[in-house]
Amino acid sequence: MRFFRRGLFGLFLTALTAGLLIASVYVFQNAQNERDGRKRGNTVRERSFTVNVLPIEVGIISPELTAFGEVVSGRTLELRAAASGALVEMSDSFREGGAVTKGELLFATDPSSASANLALAETDLREAEAELSEAREALVLSNDELKASERQFALRMQAADRQKSLRKSGVGTEAALETAELSASSAETAALGKRQLVANAKARINRAETGLVRRKINVAEAARKLDELTVRAGFDGVLANVSGVLGGLANGNERLAELIDPNALEVAFRISSEQFANLSGADGGIKAAKVDVHFTGLSVPIPAKVERSSAAVGEGLTGREIFARLTGDQVASVRAGDFVKVTVAEPALQGVSKIPSTAASSSGEVLVVGSDNRLRTATVKILRKQGDDLIVRAEHIAGERIVKQRAPQLGDGILIEPRAENEKPVLEEAAKDVDLTSEQQVKMTSFVSDSQMPDAVKQRMLKSIETGTISQKMFDRISDRMGA
Repeated sequence: MRFFRRGLFGLFLTALTAGLLIASVYVFQNAQNERDGRKRGNTVRERSFTVNVLPIEVGIISPELTAFGEVVSGRTLELRAAASGALVEMSDSFREGGAVTKGELLFATDPSSASANLALAETDLREAEAELSEAREALVLSNDELKASERQFALRMQAADRQKSLRKSGVGTEAALETAELSASSAETAALGKRQLVANAKARINRAETGLVRRKINVAEAARKLDELTVRAGFDGVLANVSGVLGGLANGNERLAELIDPNALEVAFRISSEQFANLSGADGGIKAAKVDVHFTGLSVPIPAKVERSSAAVGEGLTGREIFARLTGDQVASVRAGDFVKVTVAEPALQGVSKIPSTAASSSGEVLVVGSDNRLRTATVKILRKQGDDLIVRAEHIAGERIVKQRAPQLGDGILIEPRAENEKPVLEEAAKDVDLTSEQQVKMTSFVSDSQMPDAVKQRMLKSIETGTISQKMFDRISDRMGA
């Protein structure tokens, strides 16, 4: 029994000794690794970044600006009731969206009052015509009486002259001469009175003619008001905002509908002052710009022609408002009030490049990739902003590669691994394998075993290390993490 206890105690001491030896070896290896790491602290490899790059290609680009606008009617007619009254007649097409033709009767207001006013005006006109006719006849009579009076005066003057001759010859008497002269004077007075009657007759004619003109104006005005009670279409179009109904009462000047010409639609859109200046400075001015209108549901754009631009900038607005007339067969697909997208093609630019907006700063700085894959800064001139791209003047870096997307960690002198779009990273050489020494195997095995990597990755790396040969990529990655 005593021998058995001594054996157990000895076994316990042996196990304890073995555990202490293992712990000592582990502590010694960690200390050795830390010392080696401090010795190799100055041999850390330079860090590089993998970035997307693109080449600078110089050519001819036609900028295209995008705006949003509203379809408006270039030809609209408001249909209003000329006078108060009931709507006694109405076209079957007088409804929302109704298509009408030029001259078609749309609606008519009760004409009773207007017809009575026209009849009264026509009666006054006939009275004025009768007055004028009577005045003209009175003038004729007055002229006849004047002629008779003048002949009477002439005869009396002849009688007075004869009495004067007789008196000089001693045959006539003084009383006869005086009587003849008095008679001539009376005839002259009568002739003057007839002249006054003629003047009065002429004045009466003038008043009658003036009254006749006034009566004609009254008749024309009454006829116009009667005619305005019947509203007809001024052109072929479509009705909108219809509010009148047959038998309903309409107030004077009340708007009952709008007539829109579907073949005279325009798109109104607003562009910046800079864009307006670019378009105006091209050959042919802004009216020569090519405009396309994109409407939801249409596979092809609607062409448009610039008609005019706003004369003034509205309060609280900026830029310029442009009006372009829609043309083509697709115009019938849109209506006034539709919201559309507008693209305007600017004149082509020579010797320019298109780059992403993320490749340049606001001042036009880009990062150019050098022959040693190190970055340097260059400046390009930004000409246009088009969507997510920039059109720049970059002839001095034509053919070189630039960073597609700038990042805070990138700058002058930074080493990168360039990668073209839709391609894998560019490798300088084909992948190589590295033969490990015994010391390197021990160190890498200890480092990988103590790392926080997933177990599957850790086991795969340990198996590769055990073979004594690993890839250059794995060797570089483990060495970087170990600080070697």
